[in-house]
Amino acid sequence: MLLIIEMKTYISLSGFDTSQIVSLIVKYGIEGGDRLILIRPEDETDQRGEATVQAVTALSLQIDSSIDIQIHRVDHRNFEGMVTSMIDLLETAEGTVIANLSGGPRELFLAFAVACLAKSHKINKTTNYSDIDRVLREIELPSIAATVDEKLKRVLEDVSHHQPTTITDIARRLQISESTASRQVGRLFDLKAVDLRPRGKTKEVRITLTGRMLI
Repeated sequence: MLLIIEMKTYISLSGFDTSQIVSLIVKYGIEGGDRLILIRPEDETDQRGEATVQAVTALSLQIDSSIDIQIHRVDHRNFEGMVTSMIDLLETAEGTVIANLSGGPRELFLAFAVACLAKSHKINKTTNYSDIDRVLREIELPSIAATVDEKLKRVLEDVSHHQPTTITDIARRLQISESTASRQVGRLFDLKAVDLRPRGKTKEVRITLTGRMLI
């Protein structure tokens, strides 16, 4: 049986420290055919930033020369332009998309954070490298573009008050059929407002950060 491994696209801000990017590729692995996109200012005025790019590029090429290294330049003086450019970057990213929300100039960080929130559905994993304990952690991005009607909001509120719960229990408490509860939970799952996990022969329903923001 042929195992097909999907390529990974890393998109990360790039500052003066290589630690966050090294931690990123060590955590998830990087190999030939993967893509690493570093976001930097259009006008590079600090040699330390360029040195970081060169160090990460050299490390990646030592691992595999076919790793695709790209530098995405943005104009720090044009906030709207930065956000639009980064949204386009996320929209066209291929494979498993891993976005790193840490490092780099503050102007770029803010624009990238806005772009990631706007396109959270395009991102498979989001990470943040702590300046406090220098640990890379996965974080959950809410889907700020999602909206729900009153029926779905009732289900969300029920899950929030009784989680972990099941579709059967939701239906019983809200006095609706199980098929209706299942359909509504399915819609909420598609919106990333709830998470479904196996629990024996049924599924456990929990609310997500997106779901909490929609209540």
